[in-house]
Amino acid sequence: MRLRRSVTSCAKVTLCLLNLWVLCVILVVALGHWRVFDADLSLDRYDNSHLVVMRELNQEPGETQSEKGLSLNNKSGAVHENPIKMVPPPPELSPAQREVAERVSTMQQWCRKLRPRSVDISTVPAHRLSAIMVDRQRRLLFCQIPGVALNDWRRIFIYLTGKVNVTSHQKISAYDAHSKYGHLIKKLSDFKPSERKAILEDSLKVVFVRDPLERLVSNYQNKFVAKYSKYFHEAFGRKIIQKYRRNATAKALKEGSDVRFNEFVRFVLDTEHDSDAPLNEHWERYYKQCQPCLLNYDFIGKFETLVDDTREALSRAGVLDKLQAPYVADTFRNSEKTLKSLYQTVSASDLKKLWKIYYPDYNLFSYPYPEVLHNLLQQSFSDY
Repeated sequence: MRLRRSVTSCAKVTLCLLNLWVLCVILVVALGHWRVFDADLSLDRYDNSHLVVMRELNQEPGETQSEKGLSLNNKSGAVHENPIKMVPPPPELSPAQREVAERVSTMQQWCRKLRPRSVDISTVPAHRLSAIMVDRQRRLLFCQIPGVALNDWRRIFIYLTGKVNVTSHQKISAYDAHSKYGHLIKKLSDFKPSERKAILEDSLKVVFVRDPLERLVSNYQNKFVAKYSKYFHEAFGRKIIQKYRRNATAKALKEGSDVRFNEFVRFVLDTEHDSDAPLNEHWERYYKQCQPCLLNYDFIGKFETLVDDTREALSRAGVLDKLQAPYVADTFRNSEKTLKSLYQTVSASDLKKLWKIYYPDYNLFSYPYPEVLHNLLQQSFSDY
């Protein structure tokens, strides 16, 4: 009898412990989808997904991911029908041309991992294509990203229409490129859904990008530090100061012209996590604005090599002889010192959240983990 009671008691305890274990597993799985876990980042030079891509890029030419054991499965478990093969750029390419080819290859690999099956462009809502400029005559497409030579490329598109009486595209002011002559630029969203596929198939598709966190600083300086940006002071500055600054002065609340960088970062984070509205185009992600996995760009230029990349893109488009140098005017980049001075005002927690927002652009467009972020997070970890 005692033995039976002991066995019964042991079974009850075991069952109780088993139920607790199951409950813990359920809680962990459920909590794993909460945003509170999103900021849990390590101090590695690259996140794990980036390392996967780097392994893919380093595999032998012609060797598929399946042969290396790298899965291209989508969420539903369906394998991409055409495994990616690494084809090296032709040896006759110049170093700059090879660099562009490698950028495009990296983007294509990421896109095939993220979107294993192609999407019919005619089914894509027009508003998602509104940043794409189209020149049908010259079969040229360009994605507009504020802060990445946007004014220069708008001038180029306007000048190539032949409808503006100027001797050079640089004679068109930035203001006129957006207002007076803005109607001369056609966007992909202006065309009928049935026409978009043909446009994409027979056009050179160009996008220029910039280190995302360096661009964020540049647009902060132009929109919140610059005294001429009255619209951004009134539309965003006042709200940011009111929400994030304790004991703000009446002047600051009225003018909204002295937004601090850490306040601006908190605003970006909260807008992304708590609002259904998209981020403003000046700090929106590139992949959201330019749809790289839908358009499959042929040419990816970078602000860091802006002059050479612009010349090469215009040459490939066959319009270089129709324009006069300099082709671009804006080549200013913020120094590491400037980036550090601003980002060190941001808490480590917010820096990690900021990385979570922008790391897809770093991966898609071949940017390494930002040095300033690595150093600041490493320092905060050491201080802790």
